[in-house]
Amino acid sequence: MKFVADKKTLLSMIIPAASAASNKTTLPALEGLLFTLKDDTLTVCGYDLEKGVRTMGTVTAMEEGSVIINAQKITSIVRNFPDCDICIESDDRNMVRITGGMSDFSIHGVTAEMFPGLPELGGENAFNISRTLMKDIINSTVFAVAQSEARPILTGELFMIENRTLTCVALDNFRLALREEKNCVFDNDNRFSFIVPGKALSDLAKLLDDDEEPLRVEFTAKYIIFKLGDIVFFSRLLEGEYLDYRRALPQSNKIFATINRSDFIESAERASLLVDEKLRTPLRCKFEDNSLNISCSTQYGSVNDNIRIKKEGDDIEIGFNNRYLLDALRACKDEKIIASLSTPLMSMMIEPAEKDPDSSYKYLVLPCKLKD
Repeated sequence: MKFVADKKTLLSMIIPAASAASNKTTLPALEGLLFTLKDDTLTVCGYDLEKGVRTMGTVTAMEEGSVIINAQKITSIVRNFPDCDICIESDDRNMVRITGGMSDFSIHGVTAEMFPGLPELGGENAFNISRTLMKDIINSTVFAVAQSEARPILTGELFMIENRTLTCVALDNFRLALREEKNCVFDNDNRFSFIVPGKALSDLAKLLDDDEEPLRVEFTAKYIIFKLGDIVFFSRLLEGEYLDYRRALPQSNKIFATINRSDFIESAERASLLVDEKLRTPLRCKFEDNSLNISCSTQYGSVNDNIRIKKEGDDIEIGFNNRYLLDALRACKDEKIIASLSTPLMSMMIEPAEKDPDSSYKYLVLPCKLKD
């Protein structure tokens, strides 16, 4: 294999593909990127057996072929070249030579036959959605995906589509994030659902740019494929029944507090400065009259912070993990939010104060028991 391409073109193919290469394996093929040259088209693929990225671009080809090159090494080498044309070539012994400007590297490659077989990158079902919207949906929900493998199904996010409406749900044992967008799905009016691993969604969000270009989403029984022009991102789907999240949504809250989101975040951040992370000291939140008092007392000292709110219903004192509370508040899009509660042992629900008929979100945060 031998070709020449400019640095910018190479990086636009290598960096996305490298995000899917494994860094937790002893198999050199999974730590590498598969370079395949045919005609003037270079294909670069990274795959860790769970998720993968395939990119394509036009280069000046001299000799067709394929080879696996370590993802971290090739990324670092190309990044550190000056802005110039770079030549990459491999020989029969899979030695890879990378030259450009006045630099000359030789590194060991791996035979292309060692790369794992890729799934079929085309789906039986498909739809289109705005890239910007998909990125926003992921960033506003994926924080609530479970990090523990104790219940593997909760390490993924549930996507449900019906009547061109997309509903996304992420939850663990401590919080829930729900997002619903109407009239956002194009070219498919069918009803279907699937569960995408949270780690794959986080990686996808990094690839999505802030434009209104459509994102093509295709899926099979086992895989989901996202197509962004010359970049194809694919991931294995999680199999199993997702939890009935509707049962977690409170139906009988009687305490409603309208709060400025920025004030709430800043107050919680100030109170968090004294939180003991090892002991998971909760923030004590007292909704009283038209004020919210957030306090925390630890081995480091104590803090009291107050903000103004508008409250309907009884006074209540409730405790929250500071990180879970802040994650939910930072994910809200609106400055005015409503926090609804019932008892100190039931979840607090956070919603926008002004309803949008086409876009809605709900966040639930489970309370912590407070010591008197």
